[in-house]
Amino acid sequence: MSKNRKKTGSKKRRPGKVLKLPTRGGRAPPRAPERKLSEIIKEMALRLLENPDAIPSEPAAVAALMLAGAAWNSAIGDDVMRDKHRDLLDQIDWEDVAPWAELGSADTDQHIAELADYKRQHYPEDRRRIAATEMTPEGEVRVHWTEPDKVVTAAFGTTALKAQCAKTKAKTRTTRTKGSTIKRGRPIASKLVKMMNRYVKGKVVDLKAFQTGKENAAELQKTVATREELADYHPAHAIYIYTQNQVSVMSEQLTSLKEMDRFVRLISKAEDEYMPGGPPMSPLTTSFFTCWAFFDACVGLAEETIGTTTMAVGTAFDMHEEFVRVIGLMQESRMGVYAHEGAHGDTVVLRELVTDTVCRALVPSGYRGCKGELWYVRVLPPALPGIEEHLVFTTPYVLGESASEWQAYFRRTLPDAPAEDRIARYEHLMKFGPARDYWTKFVFEAYLNHRSDVIFLKGLPDVAESRPHSSVNS
Repeated sequence: MSKNRKKTGSKKRRPGKVLKLPTRGGRAPPRAPERKLSEIIKEMALRLLENPDAIPSEPAAVAALMLAGAAWNSAIGDDVMRDKHRDLLDQIDWEDVAPWAELGSADTDQHIAELADYKRQHYPEDRRRIAATEMTPEGEVRVHWTEPDKVVTAAFGTTALKAQCAKTKAKTRTTRTKGSTIKRGRPIASKLVKMMNRYVKGKVVDLKAFQTGKENAAELQKTVATREELADYHPAHAIYIYTQNQVSVMSEQLTSLKEMDRFVRLISKAEDEYMPGGPPMSPLTTSFFTCWAFFDACVGLAEETIGTTTMAVGTAFDMHEEFVRVIGLMQESRMGVYAHEGAHGDTVVLRELVTDTVCRALVPSGYRGCKGELWYVRVLPPALPGIEEHLVFTTPYVLGESASEWQAYFRRTLPDAPAEDRIARYEHLMKFGPARDYWTKFVFEAYLNHRSDVIFLKGLPDVAESRPHSSVNS
């Protein structure tokens, strides 16, 4: 994947979704005990807008909220968000919007410094630390936070929120293809399909470019596992190997297009930082990293991935629906934390800690493990008729902390909500994390030891001191 992508220049502002902010006043009202932190953060974000009475573009609204959160934490002595704010800004889907005119300037350090002073002046006693901020498609803001002596999250599962979620779901159009779901409204995929349609329907065809593309595709196809090579694998495994190989070929072709620049930058940065390939070079195995790169490394508010883009392009250009379906299974998959509950024939019985689902899974690495172990793995469902076994697609990462310690982590991280909402939050956390490199960084810093069939990790994602290779311990 090329790392030298052209950056697009400044583009004209266009109207986006409404960020529902309060009217700006001269002084902030004193904080009442029941006042939501989301209201205060919206109040601070409003101060960054050049014209607070105008409807901001969605990227400008998201950027303002992120900067407000970084300033809030900085004012209480936590500079992590402030120090990483440029990386966080790079993850926003700017689409065709240049937001800095809406925010007055592109001097983000100055914005943070001014809002930090505002926080210290108006909310000096409030010691809540922001863990994450979100904005719904309707422009509503939610903030998760911690306090010095406990962890607190924004209220979830309320009647108003459920009504809002139902409204959002009703507005979301989807196309189903035998067990998989392709979300509509994905800007990158839409741009690619439109661009490719124009090329296909155009009267002028660059024969040289066509021939070069054909030759490149032929070379890439040589890297795909052959029928003979796949015959050595269990059918439950072989179908996924072939699918991942083909997605790799298509991603190499798609990422040469400028519309895919953001994916290239995100994945190239992770390659440089974590040097994937497996121990002893890196604890990030090829299977773990490629699944993250294709199916979890998302960009923009629509959380597009190379997988969703490949599915959208493939569907538009008559890719076989069974192939799209299997890509969909991989796209919908994620890493999870599982308790080992013993062996059963050629399979291992795994129970996911939060969802409590149980499956019998093949483990291609050959590691059988022991009952009571905790595994951090990507488990794929059966992809072919007549196959009952699930598949542990990645080399197992065995976790050093106990089930009770991981349950405590999930209690700290997930909202206190009805079971269905909490599980949905867990699935989103395990797939995308609070930041794009959350889980890749965890694996890299938690590495303890390895064998050819298993890798051992130690520590928790939210306790830096517990991970052997975190910056705190270096």
